[in-house]
Amino acid sequence: MHPDRPASRRRSRGLIAALTASLLATTAPLHADVTTDTEKKGFFGRIFGGGKKEEPAPPPAPEKPETPSTPGPKPTVTTKSKAGSSTKPSTSTSKTPPPPAKKSEPAKPTPAKPVAAAEKKSAPPPAPPKTAAVKPAGDGEFAQDRGELKPPPPSTPLPPAARQSGGWQIVNINGRDYVTGESLHQFYRFSSYKVEGTHVWLRSNNLIIKATIGSQEMLINNIKFILSYPVQEYSGRALFSRIDLSKLIDPVLRPSHITDAVPFDTVVVDAGHGGHDAGARGIYGYEKDFALQMARSVRDALQRKGFKVIMTRDSDTFITLGGRVAVANNTPNCIFISLHFNSGGSEAANGIETFALTPQGSSASLERGGGYNANGLTGNSHDSANIALATAVHAMVISKFRFVDRGIKRAQWSVLSGCKKPGILFEGGFVTNPNECRLIASDTYRQQVSASIADAVVNYRTALKGAMTRR
Repeated sequence: MHPDRPASRRRSRGLIAALTASLLATTAPLHADVTTDTEKKGFFGRIFGGGKKEEPAPPPAPEKPETPSTPGPKPTVTTKSKAGSSTKPSTSTSKTPPPPAKKSEPAKPTPAKPVAAAEKKSAPPPAPPKTAAVKPAGDGEFAQDRGELKPPPPSTPLPPAARQSGGWQIVNINGRDYVTGESLHQFYRFSSYKVEGTHVWLRSNNLIIKATIGSQEMLINNIKFILSYPVQEYSGRALFSRIDLSKLIDPVLRPSHITDAVPFDTVVVDAGHGGHDAGARGIYGYEKDFALQMARSVRDALQRKGFKVIMTRDSDTFITLGGRVAVANNTPNCIFISLHFNSGGSEAANGIETFALTPQGSSASLERGGGYNANGLTGNSHDSANIALATAVHAMVISKFRFVDRGIKRAQWSVLSGCKKPGILFEGGFVTNPNECRLIASDTYRQQVSASIADAVVNYRTALKGAMTRR
């Protein structure tokens, strides 16, 4: 970014499928400078009210019937953290990660043998088939949402350095736990699972997850997520980091199971920058002005939905990062949304991206976003709610406008790490890109994006209603 960011049997259909029944049936006509796409429904359309149209996956291999699993407790997914990695804060005033606070590390599970050691003692077994299928229970898509299920036992032997834990196939690589693609396939009852070269596909009726071995990018119905760690391959299997499973994949697929969700009726809207902190500069104006105009528009849209709204600033004034966080922390029953616009090293940089706080033991999506979060930062304990809110907002906006999807990312921005409420930082386009800056300066664009954000907040609350009620 730019230097100013100091820098029952009824299925809960997941974060992308249960937030709304569909996209808005009608929207106000847009001016010529904003283009909408009305054919991006599916899993995100039913959960978060947004999402791109799914692309077809390669034909799945013939399914082999397996014995259905019996109900049991959900596997406990724990994470590990390692000491180390320093962060490189920037020198500006909006999103610089603060120095890490000391925090005790969670108890570590007994580590499995290192991969290297296992390889020396025994040769790996023959690679398992690259396709797998499981007979879906009931009506298919997420049968496990009717109760906590333990995945059925693996049909093929585990590779060296692997172990079985609570029904999950876990492989330890260089001290970090990974779960196999077969485990995801079986637990979430995908109708098909396929590994083709470096490409990994998990598919159900209205949901396609696509990942690439060696990459941190993962697509859920073509909405981009940036994983904390690249997908690995070992002994013929695709592996997803255990922390990505617990802090990203599961909250997005099953928001009703989120344990850190809290009821809210208020949204704290933060307009980035202000006063002497102008933010990024574009040919049509400054980020601080566009952010304030967007914040006012978001406030109006949220109030029409029945929410209370608190603004961190409602004029061209400078508010410290700590002051912004304090507004959220002192507001009961709220969530936090910080609005910004981006800058890039060239005019070609473009697109929309949304940030949630980096969980403990994870890596930020970009170096200036804080690097590796070894010990965690004090303040925010809403990892799952954060990623759910980010998914709701990002998927809704991407589904409505033909912008480049830069992904849902992680960073230790100060306004996120100090916040004790569920929160996100939304980047609504690049002011340094002439074409996008022209849109950003348009009242039509800002009003339409603001309406989408308000719809997404409603969808987020709907998707997490069960979890909030239990809490």
